[in-house]
Amino acid sequence: MSWRRVVAAWAGPLLIVSLVLFALRGFVFEGRLTNGHPDILAFWLPRWSFLGRSLADGTIPLWNPFEMTGYRFAADPQSGWLHVSPMVLFSVLSSGTAMIAMIALQPALAGLGLYGFLRIEGLGRVAAAVGGLAIAGAMAQSEIAIAMPFAGALAWGTITLLAAAGFVRAERWPRRLMWIALGGFAWSQVASAHLSHGLVAVTAVLLAYVAARTTRDGRRRSALFVLALPVLSIAVLAPRLQFISVSSLADGYSSLATVAVQGEQEPPILESGVWAGWPLVFGAAPGAYLGAIALVAAPLAWRDRRRRRVVVAFALVLGATWLLLLPLVLGTGLVRDLLLALPFGDVMLHNPGRLRYVALLTLPVLAAIGVHGVIDDPPPLHRLLAWCAGGAALWIGTPLLAGGDPVRWRLVGLMVVPAVVSIVVIARRARWAPALAAVLALELATGASMAGRHTGDEIRYGLEGSAGTPLAFQPLRTPDVDPDAYVRRTAFVDLIGEDRYLTWAPPAAAYVKGYLFAQEPTDWPALANERGTLFGIRDALGYNPVQLPTYWHWIRERNPLPIYYNASVLARPTLEDLEILGVRYMVVPSGVTPTVRGEVVAAADGYDLVEVSYPLLHRLTTPVTVQRRSSTEFRVEAEPPAGGVVIHETFDPGWRATSDGGSSARVEPYGPVMQLLFADGTNGATLTYRDPWVVGSLWAGALTWLALAGGIAVTRRRERELARGATS
Repeated sequence: MSWRRVVAAWAGPLLIVSLVLFALRGFVFEGRLTNGHPDILAFWLPRWSFLGRSLADGTIPLWNPFEMTGYRFAADPQSGWLHVSPMVLFSVLSSGTAMIAMIALQPALAGLGLYGFLRIEGLGRVAAAVGGLAIAGAMAQSEIAIAMPFAGALAWGTITLLAAAGFVRAERWPRRLMWIALGGFAWSQVASAHLSHGLVAVTAVLLAYVAARTTRDGRRRSALFVLALPVLSIAVLAPRLQFISVSSLADGYSSLATVAVQGEQEPPILESGVWAGWPLVFGAAPGAYLGAIALVAAPLAWRDRRRRRVVVAFALVLGATWLLLLPLVLGTGLVRDLLLALPFGDVMLHNPGRLRYVALLTLPVLAAIGVHGVIDDPPPLHRLLAWCAGGAALWIGTPLLAGGDPVRWRLVGLMVVPAVVSIVVIARRARWAPALAAVLALELATGASMAGRHTGDEIRYGLEGSAGTPLAFQPLRTPDVDPDAYVRRTAFVDLIGEDRYLTWAPPAAAYVKGYLFAQEPTDWPALANERGTLFGIRDALGYNPVQLPTYWHWIRERNPLPIYYNASVLARPTLEDLEILGVRYMVVPSGVTPTVRGEVVAAADGYDLVEVSYPLLHRLTTPVTVQRRSSTEFRVEAEPPAGGVVIHETFDPGWRATSDGGSSARVEPYGPVMQLLFADGTNGATLTYRDPWVVGSLWAGALTWLALAGGIAVTRRRERELARGATS
């Protein structure tokens, strides 16, 4: 292969990766993180760090004892369990480096995946590069890059589309089965990344594509591909769905309306539609900017007769999403009632605006098809200019006429003429087509630079009218958090050791979302926001949308103020609260009097570590030894006449006790925690935690994948036998 062919083959993917690295240069090359999205430091970094530590130790992380007095981990929909990227990165890299790698990996994977999909669809390298650059650039220069569930769903969603394209074109069963394997794996990763809106958005686009590409004779084969996806994802789906069915969300988001836990600004179920102007801001910068070339070229996709059904399918799924989210549609009782009647339908209504991610999977594809059509079948100049004028009118004229702020459309306004000129040039001189991708990459890099320089408040685009927070993807600002400093053990960590602690830092303690937004360096020593999970020390509080119900209800019963459904915080912890949670230490701002009596045993970085003073009457009269052998095993011994011992760990039916001698002991709820009841005549027992859904689904998944591997082997052998018979 000549060097020119090598360059041509790799130029598109390298350009996509280079754009992502430039847009995320503050993360990748300066080694910084951000608290621009509160979940990066308070949720994903700690949880995936625990996941990586567990895997590095060779254990399945069934239970996390380091937050909310312990909870089910592997079965949690957002644990990262069986999500390959965080499992690998956080097992082999330091936490901060792994988090940076995750942020950079997902936009790059989305761009490369879409590039591969478009190439299998028969598009040229330049057109495929346009599609890959558009999705990767829009993600990398906006907060999509640090919205980890959605970035993961988009990244693996493009790989799922790639597998579907390969499947519908494969003529032999071994190849079809291999494409099914890739599709099943990628779809399982989408489910691991975001089991709700992300999975729905990806699946909707996937079904639209498969339906468009399926001929009458291929319907059964296509049905096999679609049905195989959830079967091959059983190890991901089964434990998560089972946990949701018994968790704090067992009755769905709609039930939260009857529980006094909501702040007025965030109802659990949206009562109306969302801001209708969100598709138009893909031409605004800074934000999720797609580029003038991509936007102008998107309407040209209609000219491609060969792919007309695909174009129609993608346009319909995008249009249907927009229509569904309109206030006049989603706000009607009929549509809301229909969605609420569907399984997990209330999840879609909790935050339906998240379905906007459909646009990131459809618009870049339409743009790529439009560019390919111009190169492959150039129209007359006057028609080409008319199409380009229509694209410019849609993405620039319409928002400006609707009252959009011209400042936000200045980049696309400056680039629309070069974009049209570039499209006209490649229609007349196809050999200049690579320059088109280069111009788009430069344009998207400019948008990324604008995003990094933005230091103001949330951007509004002038189209919102009386609407509240705009449902537009905000720009990704330059990161400024030193990950080494964030993951450095603070002064109290070693002092707390194996004991349990609780943070009480007003006024955040009384906020509906607890300490979620207390993320400045001065807040880090308070050890809130899952820093217990990060350092391996046991926190009594936490932040998670899916919680064990005994703990979730108890927290709300003890709280005098309403808190949001995913927060677990105590506004004014009492001695009774601390005793039942097994708290020995409180972390309190220096100079602030704690809510209970205690002794300051250490002071550092603006906080005091207070050892709680329990009255004698609260102490156990029977000597009890509770030894934690691992995150899933306790050894408990007590002198007679102990009939029961309180174990300060959240109750879950997965805990089982075996008394000495093999007789059964019982574990029962005791408020939010559990009580071990010894069998008659015994005073020692071992508690172990098991999650049969996680382990059982692993075996089921392994058998499913072995069956698929066997099918590939059998069909390949049969093909070889038929080939030998034909030549003999």
